[in-house]
Amino acid sequence: MPPKKTKIRGMPSPGAGHSIKVVSELARLPMGTLRAWERRYGFPRPERRPDSNRRLYSSEQLARVQKVAQLLERGYRPADVIHKTEPELTQLLGVSNDSSSDATARAGLAGVPALLELLAADDAKGIEEQLRLHAAAWGAKRFVTQLAHPLAQAVGEAWAKGELAIRHEHLMTECLTTQLRSLLAAHQDVDGHPRVILGTLPGENHTLGLQMIAVYLALSAAKPRLLGANTPPDEIVSAAQALGASVVGIAVSPCAEVAATRRQLRRVAAGLPSSTALWVGGGGARALGELPSRAEAVGSWLAIDEALARARRSAVEGVR
Repeated sequence: MPPKKTKIRGMPSPGAGHSIKVVSELARLPMGTLRAWERRYGFPRPERRPDSNRRLYSSEQLARVQKVAQLLERGYRPADVIHKTEPELTQLLGVSNDSSSDATARAGLAGVPALLELLAADDAKGIEEQLRLHAAAWGAKRFVTQLAHPLAQAVGEAWAKGELAIRHEHLMTECLTTQLRSLLAAHQDVDGHPRVILGTLPGENHTLGLQMIAVYLALSAAKPRLLGANTPPDEIVSAAQALGASVVGIAVSPCAEVAATRRQLRRVAAGLPSSTALWVGGGGARALGELPSRAEAVGSWLAIDEALARARRSAVEGVR
């Protein structure tokens, strides 16, 4: 006799559809985004299970959703790709792959060392052109994680060594800020979740890192809100409550005064509702040592992904 076939737990039986939870996990998209797309774009349009009215997505729809999600990570907007057929999505993915390898070389893209040379020569026009080329060729997420972030770190290190003047640091900050704001405006989703308030504490004047995080969050289907620099703890708490934030993110620079930052973080933690997560990141976060009990260290792009997943799980569990 042939061996008895067993059904793998979590996988649909033949002819069945995929639940919204399965599609969400496989495509790495929040369930709220899938529902919002259904309302706004008519895709994906699931069948409904007669006995419970639950959404069921076909394997074809799952494949399209996964490809749309991959294109969003490379900088496309939902409206640009969501109505394309699966062959068209496959073709776009191929073009995007080419753009991130040989095509970028053909475009004459400069690396971080070359951008530092442009900066030392006060070539603002050349810097702006290179940043635009990188954003177009690489996509928004790769631009943030593989160019903007290491470039900002390299500029800071060069300034600390005396190789660049303060005016150079200001010039690069302005050029990067202009490009990041453009990307954020293009990729923000009004229905993004969770809603994340981003700011720095009193004495912290730099917001470039916050802007990078805001773009990354928007590309991850979250909804960032930038409070800016030098925000008193009580104002951070008030903004989180007024804007219905699920998360508050605080950036700490390496030059932050440790004792004062600890006190201010404790005030923020004590004032936030228990349902609001508190993220602490930035180059100076590690020097703080032990964080307030309800705060979590978020010190990398992967850590942001993991913290987002936790926040979304908490939101789902909170409405059950």
